[in-house]
Amino acid sequence: MNIEKDFSSQDSDPSSNDVMDMAMGKLATMLIEPMQDKLTQEQDAVLALIGITFKIIAEKATALEKMEQGFQGSFTNENDFNRN
Repeated sequence: MNIEKDFSSQDSDPSSNDVMDMAMGKLATMLIEPMQDKLTQEQDAVLALIGITFKIIAEKATALEKMEQGFQGSFTNENDFNRN
């Protein structure tokens, strides 16, 4: 997904962290910063908690992506990756 104007196809497979950073940056610029004077302290805290939660999710997804890249080609049956 390309949300940057000066995007280059050089990094055609960005990590989940990179995608999350781009998306959160756009949300902050377009929605949160313009509303900053209208938000209560509680709303600020909730937005911060949501941002931290998304960051944790992106970090875990990136770790899984790296793990899957390390396993590529080393399975007898690649469809059995999730098998116990």
